[in-house]
Amino acid sequence: MRHKNSKTIFTYWNNLRGDRPAPDRREIEPSDIRNVLGDTFILEMDPTYRSVSFRLAGTRLCNAYGRELKGLGFLALWDETDNMAIFNAIRQVHERSRPCAISSVARTDNDRFTDYEIMLLPLQNGDASAKRILGTASPFTKELWHGAEPLVCNRMKSARFLDSELEKKAPPMFKGLTQHSPTPHQHARQIGHLKVIDGGLN
Repeated sequence: MRHKNSKTIFTYWNNLRGDRPAPDRREIEPSDIRNVLGDTFILEMDPTYRSVSFRLAGTRLCNAYGRELKGLGFLALWDETDNMAIFNAIRQVHERSRPCAISSVARTDNDRFTDYEIMLLPLQNGDASAKRILGTASPFTKELWHGAEPLVCNRMKSARFLDSELEKKAPPMFKGLTQHSPTPHQHARQIGHLKVIDGGLN
């Protein structure tokens, strides 16, 4: 979790949930996260049909891909070789309430590349069967071609589950929270071309 947007949304989510595994989707107030709203999205996962789609997507994110993302399958944005790893990460987020930070590289048709950090955070959805996930997708650099050349595909570099952070007090980005020290780097497991790290931040 290196991007400031990831830290902002994680802190907000962690503050909302209190002692629960996750906050309810109805507690999310867009005005509270206005600074990252353009990069924010909500996914809906239907366990029956094993589908994951955008319920909502911010304007900057839609602009980056050159289209409205609402209703689009989340896996459609990823290289096919990463689909299983991405789906398994999402399943861990919603089934076990494990926040996850994904490092990725997005490209355009003209082979321009941008590094992204994607944060996935579980939400409760009342008694509904469909599960919701709050997320952000944030580029580390603002390129001149962003918005002019749509992104067409993402490749996953690594996924990190943030279990160890759930028991800590979040940084003082919101009222009533206190600063904490970073967690030491954990050992990584190599799965194919991916690096998966359970817990910890860098």
